[in-house]
Amino acid sequence: MLVNLHQVNNAYRSGMIFSIIDDGMGSYPSECVEKFINLALKCCQEETDARPSMAEVVRELESIWLMMPESDTNLSESMATDPTKAVTPPSSSSSLRNPYVSQDVSGSDLVSGVIPTVAPR
Repeated sequence: MLVNLHQVNNAYRSGMIFSIIDDGMGSYPSECVEKFINLALKCCQEETDARPSMAEVVRELESIWLMMPESDTNLSESMATDPTKAVTPPSSSSSLRNPYVSQDVSGSDLVSGVIPTVAPR
């Protein structure tokens, strides 16, 4: 589903932002997703003065990063310090798990199933 900025703004204002998030993204804490979307929308403001500075963006991204579940941040930190390290599941594991998708985090159940209709301009 292709979504434009106008649709994102409408969904955000109506409290339906989770209805337009790509399911392929995986599950993340709703607070993190909301803060990230809020930041992204600030970065898309038409007026230059209304957009955050790069320092503010970095500060906000770090704040969101710190809100992430401990296992996700530790994994990414270890990959950042040595990108040659491969993440391999234990041999006794019956199912392979993507280390970048946190399926055990609440927040994916917040979609109401209602998709707002947006008329073209």
